[in-house]
Amino acid sequence: MKFPITRESLQAFDYAKEQEKLREEEIQKRLTQILETLCNEFKQAMPISTKEKKFVWRRLDMIRQFHIPGFSSKMDEYLPQFIEKLKYTFVGCDIIIDPLKTYLIIDWS
Repeated sequence: MKFPITRESLQAFDYAKEQEKLREEEIQKRLTQILETLCNEFKQAMPISTKEKKFVWRRLDMIRQFHIPGFSSKMDEYLPQFIEKLKYTFVGCDIIIDPLKTYLIIDWS
């Protein structure tokens, strides 16, 4: 809920929709934090990664581990959103997830 708020907005207020909106905002915030972690590790690994033109990130468990009260904590629900953020950040690169979903590869070869 954002203030100031009108009488009409209060009359049309839907608590369930508001809670869902807040959960989605929290999910996006946390996925962005995980993406920032990945980007920092990417920068640090660049001297090694430039030769092979790929970066392996072994911390996908960060997505599995975050929990938002009242919302499922299944990785399969968050991973597609995270991949979309990666595609937006690493434009034109291949994003490869291993079958067990333990690591990902950013390939720019």
